[in-house]
Order: sequence, then C-alpha cells, then structure tokens
Amino acid sequence: MSENKNESNKAPAVHTGHRKRMKERFFNGGAANFADHELIEMLLYNTFPRKDTNELAHKILNEYDNNLCMLVEADPADLMFRCGLNENTAMFFSIMSEILRRYSAQRYKKRTLIDSSEIAGNYAVYLLANEKRECFYVICLDAQSRLINSSLISRGTVNETHVYIRNVAEAAVKYNARSVILAHNHPGGGLVPSVSDIETTVSIIKMLNMIDVYVSDHIIVADDKYLSMADEGLVKNSI
Repeated sequence: MSENKNESNKAPAVHTGHRKRMKERFFNGGAANFADHELIEMLLYNTFPRKDTNELAHKILNEYDNNLCMLVEADPADLMFRCGLNENTAMFFSIMSEILRRYSAQRYKKRTLIDSSEIAGNYAVYLLANEKRECFYVICLDAQSRLINSSLISRGTVNETHVYIRNVAEAAVKYNARSVILAHNHPGGGLVPSVSDIETTVSIIKMLNMIDVYVSDHIIVADDKYLSMADEGLVKNSI
C-alpha cells in the first residue's frame, strides 16, 4: 500500500477551539472558577489576538513563584526581561495594577461601613498584606461603625513590633472614635495569636474602655489571609 503524502486528513491541533471554549466558560460561569494561569491566559488574549497564550501564562506565573501579588506589583521592565513580554503586554499588566490600586483606595474610602469580621478582615489584608515588616494599625470607627481613619501606630522588624498603648489611645481620641479595630501582621508567619498578641489586646481594651472607646476586633494578617480574634472569643470589652 502506498503512503498518502497529501496528509489532508491530519488530526486537528490540540488547541483548536480552545479560546472559544474558554470564553464560553467565562460567560456561562464567571471568572471565579478559573485557575490563576487561566485568568492570565485570557488577559493575554488582549495583546496576543491569535497566539496560544496558555504556555506563556504558565511561564509568567512561574517567574513570580505563582504569586499574583508579586506579578501585579512587578515593574514593566522586569516583566519584559523575565517573561519576554513585549511593551504593550508589560504596559497592560502595569495599567491593571494601577486600576486595582485605585479600586481598593475607593472601596475603603472614609465612611465605609465596617460592621463585620469579614469586612474588617478584608480591610486589614488591604492595609497589611504587602508589608515585609510587622506593623500595627488602629482602625478608627464612628458610632455607626463607619471608617474614620486608619492610623499606623508602629512598624517593627520582620517578626515583632512594639506597641505603645498610649499611642493607640491618642489615635482614638484624635479621630473621635467610638470604636476601633486593631490590626497587625505576621510577615511570613501563621495566623495563630501569640501570647504577646493576646496580652497586648487585653491591655489596649482596658485602656480604651476607660475612655469609653469600644474595641470591636483585633485582626491578624498573614500574606492574604486573616484571623479575627473577636471570632475566636479573644476580644472582651467591659463596656
């Protein structure tokens, strides 16, 4: 039997119709069910209208240790050097980063209602997730639990910071807070409250309760996760 040199019956490419199927998944179910690399892959459709972007999406994420925060914060020149991206694609990621920054700033503007541990936790992550050193914030709220101001009380080393209770009280008085949420981070650590975390919380509550300021919560942040000490039963006011 002679070999058919025409090859007209060659099997279709693996990725034939892939982009169409990805878009159908998006419009049918939204973006939440996509893996990180799939979201990056679809973002790249905007600057690579015909190229298969799956492999490039994996490469980009691998270059930044599969960390979306590192990717979003990357300098455009670094994206071009490490991932081989062209100017338009590097600029696209940089613009997306700035849009996200402005979105967060507007989302948590003054008078934003913070009346649950979930909202408080997400706001604390916004404040602290990218800090490389341990920091302590006092989030001041009005009588309706709306945001007045967030005060950075201290910034320490990678594993500790010294909190002066007087400074916490001064922030609450300065902004006429009716209640506060305490927040600090554990850079590279876990979410379990330390003995020092618990003792500091108790001391601050005692001081603030004396001036009729209620402590709603103490949020601990590690990377992009949080723990509510109030939810754990570790925040007990006397007023």
